[in-house]
Amino acid sequence: MSACSWDRNELLSTVVAQMHATVRVCDMQSNRILFANDQARQELGSEEGEKCCIDARAEMCSCLSNQLLEENPQKVIHSRWYNPRMDRWFERYIGAVSLPDGRLARLEIMRHAGDIQSDGLTPDLEDYARLIVESIGDAVIVTDSTGVITMMNPQAERLTGWLDARGMGKQLSDVFQVINTQTRKPVQSPVGQVLSTGKIVGLANHTTLLSRNGEEYHISDSAAPVKDSEGNIHGVVLVFRDVSEDYRQREKLRKSEERFRTLMETSINAIALHELITDSENRPIDYRFLEVNRAFEELTGLSAQELVGKTVLEVLPGTEKTWIETYGQIAQSGIPQQVEDFSQELGKHFIVRAYSPRRGQFVTVFDDITERKEMELRLREQVYRDPLTGLHNRRYLEGKLPDVNSEDQLPLSVIIGDVNGLKIINDSMGHQKGDEILKDAADVFRAVARPEDVVVRWGGDEFLIVLPKTSSLEAQTISTEITERSATTSEFGLTPSIALGYSTKTEPEDDLADVFRRAETSMYQQKMSSAQSRRSALVLSLQQALAEKSHETEEHARNLQRLAVGLAQRMELSDGEVVTSSLVALLHDIGKVAISESILDKSGPLTAEEWDVMKRHCEIGYRIVASSPDLLDVAEGVLYHHERWDGGGYPHGLVGEDIPIAARIVALADAFDAMTSDRPYRKALSRKDALAEIALKAGCQFDPALTGEFLNMLKEPSSSN
Repeated sequence: MSACSWDRNELLSTVVAQMHATVRVCDMQSNRILFANDQARQELGSEEGEKCCIDARAEMCSCLSNQLLEENPQKVIHSRWYNPRMDRWFERYIGAVSLPDGRLARLEIMRHAGDIQSDGLTPDLEDYARLIVESIGDAVIVTDSTGVITMMNPQAERLTGWLDARGMGKQLSDVFQVINTQTRKPVQSPVGQVLSTGKIVGLANHTTLLSRNGEEYHISDSAAPVKDSEGNIHGVVLVFRDVSEDYRQREKLRKSEERFRTLMETSINAIALHELITDSENRPIDYRFLEVNRAFEELTGLSAQELVGKTVLEVLPGTEKTWIETYGQIAQSGIPQQVEDFSQELGKHFIVRAYSPRRGQFVTVFDDITERKEMELRLREQVYRDPLTGLHNRRYLEGKLPDVNSEDQLPLSVIIGDVNGLKIINDSMGHQKGDEILKDAADVFRAVARPEDVVVRWGGDEFLIVLPKTSSLEAQTISTEITERSATTSEFGLTPSIALGYSTKTEPEDDLADVFRRAETSMYQQKMSSAQSRRSALVLSLQQALAEKSHETEEHARNLQRLAVGLAQRMELSDGEVVTSSLVALLHDIGKVAISESILDKSGPLTAEEWDVMKRHCEIGYRIVASSPDLLDVAEGVLYHHERWDGGGYPHGLVGEDIPIAARIVALADAFDAMTSDRPYRKALSRKDALAEIALKAGCQFDPALTGEFLNMLKEPSSSN
C-alpha cells in the first residue's frame, strides 16, 4: 500500500497507539476519558468512558488544571508527576484541544522521566521543552549563570522588540530594559539577585518594559534559578507577561479611590460607607460601618477604630428602625434618597443623602443642620412669643384656640388683666422700670397657671389666661390669687395693681368671642370702680420710693408739710388751698424717682447736662400727680415749685402772682428746710443764717409778702423747733 493511500485517521491511530508515551484525552466538563492509547491503559489503568480519577487531590490528577486551561487555552502545563501504580516519575505535559463540536478537551502526554532520550523516534526532551516554551502565551527568557541570554520565546521577542533571535547571546540587561512606571528610573534586573540568592524573585507592581521599537509595556514577572539535581545554579529563567490593560484599569481604579478618599477625608460633611445586614428573608435588620471620614468621627464623637467593622446597633443601639429600613431600601434598589430627620442618639438634626455604589452597600453623606433648625425654632418662637415677658403672644393664642375651644374642655374660663398705672411708672421712672413691672405681672400670671392653661400677653399692658375645665368659681379664686401675688411684687417700693375680669363658657354653642368680651368688660368695670383709690395708692408708693431713692426721710417730708400748712393758714387761705399746699409739700419732689441716684447723691456741683436732667423732675412730678383728676391743682403746685418771683425760675419762667400760691409757699418752706439740712454737697446752715439768706432773696426769688410772714412765723417761739 502506498503512503498516499493510507487512511489519515488510521495512520494517526497507529502512531499514537505505538508511541512510547502515555496519551490521554479527557472531556473537561465531565472529566470522562475520551481517548487513551495502549500505554495509557497499561500504565494508568485508564479505560475510555471512565472518569480520569477517583480522587483528584490524592492522585494529583491532571483534571486539577481544568480551570487554568479554560482561562488560557494556549497554555501548556509541564510538571513532573509520580505514578504510584508503576512507582515511577513521569514528565507530564497538559494542554487544551478543541473538539469538533467546539468543546475543550484536556490533552495529557506523559513519558517516563528516565526514558526521555531512550530512542530517536520521539523528540529530544530539550527540544520538546523548547517547543512547549515557544508555544505558551507568557514571554520566557533563559540566561546562563553569567546573565547571557540562551533562549527567548516568540512572546519575549515581540515584547522586547528583539526579533529573529537577535537577543541571543546578549546580556539580559541589554535586551530586558525595565523602569519604574511612576519614577521613570531604571529597575535593576532580577537575574543578578536570583543568581546570588538562589531564590525566586518578582518585580514590583509598577514596572514598565521598554521595547526596542519604542513601545512600552506594563509587565508582571518572576525570575527563578535553573538548578541541577545537586542544587547547582546554571542559569535563570525569566517569565513575564504584558499586563498593560490590567495595569491601566488598576491605576484608574486606584486614582478613583484616591480621589474618593481625598474627597471623603477633606469633606466638611460626614461621610460613611456601610454594608447592609439582612435576615433570612432578606429584610434589613442592621448595617455595618466599612469606612468613615474625619468629619463623621467629629459628628459622632467616635473614632474610626470604634466604628469600622461594628454594626450601627452595636455602636448606637438607640438608632431608629426607620433609618435601617430606609437605608436597606437604598442598598437593595440602588435608588438614591435624601431624608431629613432628628437623631435621638446624637441629639442632632440632619439632611442625609444616601446612594448605593454596589448592591448591598450604601454611602451616607450627613449635613448637620442642627444650628439651622434651632435658629428656625428660635425664629418660630419669636413669632409666637412676647420678647419682653417670655409669654406667648396673641398670635399663638389664635392658633391654640381650636384645641382648647372644644366640648371636652368645658367649662372654659378666661381671665383678662390690665396693669394699673403703667403710664405713671413709665413717665416717672422710665420705660425700663415700666418693663420690669410688666415682667413682674407676667411672672404672677405664669405662677398661677396650671400646665394645661394658656397664658399670653394680650396687648401693651394686658394679659390673658385661658383656663380649660375651670368653673366660674375656680376662675374667681385664681383671680384673687393673682391680686394677692401682685400686691407682694415690689420694685423700688412700688406695688402696682392689676385690674382683672373673668368670664366662663359652659355650653358648646356659646361663642368664645363673647366670652372674651364679657371678661374684658368685667375688667374695665373693676378698673373704673377703684381707679381713684389705686391712683392714690400708687402716688403714695411713688413717694415712698422717692424717700428710699434720695435718702429723704419721712420726718423731712412731714416737717416741710408742717411749714407749708402753717404759712398757708397764717395767710388765711381757704381750707382747700391749705390742703393743696400740704399735698404739694408732700409730693413736690415726686418726679425725682426718674432721676439717676448718681445725680441725686452727687457731692460736688452738677454739670450743665446733669442740671438739665435734674430740672426735669418738676414736669415728671406733674405728670405723675395729674394722673389723678382730683389732684390737678396739686399737680400745678408740683410743676411750678421751682419758679422764681422775678421770673428766673423753671420750667416755664413764670413771674409774680402767675405762680400758684401753693407753689410759692412750698418754695419758701423747701428752701429753708434745705438750708438747715445737711446735703451731699454742703453742711447745713444755722437757723439765723438761713433766715438771713431768705430775707435777702425776698422780691427776687421769693414772694416778698409771703417771705415776711414766713420769717415772722419762724421767729415766733412756737416755731423754734
